[in-house]
Amino acid sequence: MFEGRLWTRLLVGGLVAVAVLAGGAVIGMTVLGGTQSGAGSPRIGANASGAYAGIDGVNATREKVVHRGSETYRSVARVSLRPGTDQRRITIRETTSRRHETIVENDSVMTMYDRDTGVVRRFEPAGTTDPRTFGDRVERLFERVNVTDRTASATADGVSPLPVVPVDTARRATGASHTATLRLTYDGTTTVSGRSVYVLRLSATGDVGAAFEQTLWVDTERVFPVQRQTSWVANGEPVTARTTYSDITFDPGVTDDTFTFSAPPNTTVKTYDTPNRTVYPSAQRLAAATEASVPEPATPGSLRLVAATETTGRIHGVGLRYANDTASVTVAKYDRTYPVTGDREIRVAGRNAAVAVGPTTSISWNCATYRYTVRGSGVSLETLREVAASTACG
Repeated sequence: MFEGRLWTRLLVGGLVAVAVLAGGAVIGMTVLGGTQSGAGSPRIGANASGAYAGIDGVNATREKVVHRGSETYRSVARVSLRPGTDQRRITIRETTSRRHETIVENDSVMTMYDRDTGVVRRFEPAGTTDPRTFGDRVERLFERVNVTDRTASATADGVSPLPVVPVDTARRATGASHTATLRLTYDGTTTVSGRSVYVLRLSATGDVGAAFEQTLWVDTERVFPVQRQTSWVANGEPVTARTTYSDITFDPGVTDDTFTFSAPPNTTVKTYDTPNRTVYPSAQRLAAATEASVPEPATPGSLRLVAATETTGRIHGVGLRYANDTASVTVAKYDRTYPVTGDREIRVAGRNAAVAVGPTTSISWNCATYRYTVRGSGVSLETLREVAASTACG
């Protein structure tokens, strides 16, 4: 049922009113200047935030590949976007898990078009509330390595805030934590997709050092993530997720019309009611204001609550979002149940649950008249499974 999946997306994303960083990345970085070494040379990345903010638009081909054990998810699309906003247009060319050929989003509406069924679906997007941008995060990371020579190498330990580092099940059984100290390494420059890029690597150190590594290739001129690759181990299975942009054109003159969609003739247009959302400063304030019980999930210690939301309208639900600079987990509960179907099924606290795998991973299950969904970006399936188990039917 598409409507079940759609309302799951609306309520998991919309309840918390916070979107994941562009491309569902775990973290981002960039660099400018610093072409000479020695005293007085500018520090690389000193104006990363400004350079990223100066990008008016991007046209590119985007490839996403996720390897999880013996399974592979791949998607190739032509994209137009305005970095730092919700404006994007995605036209799918190839995919192993196609649901829609075209996705168009602007500040007021998201449109999803399925050419095979001739159906256009429109609804209000979740929206982005985090004022920090990709460029802001890059600038902070380059402050840590403090590099002035673009050909040099540098390392900084104890990078904070820490991400939720996926931990292998066997290590977790010995008491290993979901958080770990991060080591940030600057590896000079190279070329990706014909662009000069800086190479930065984040890796977990200590007991879980082999469980997490992320490499980013960031455009030296425009502070754009040309490529990112993240690797970890989930329940004994190696997982690697890679996003690559090619055929990149910066400032191509995209107009507002690029981010609007006109339904083709002979299509069925479905417009979904937009739920009303109220955001509270804490889970306690949410619990005091709503008649529904609010979940109390056990989340990794490096995550902090960034949104507690009640949604009213056709569906009533509550949601919590926890995040840091590199990862996010949302927990949503709403008064509608759907069949437990997905890419695979697992057991959560004695109940059947559906797992959906893609740029983000989610676990959903039913409890009486309520549907629960735990969704994560930058975290492993095992981490989500533990959060789901702690939520159960509370």
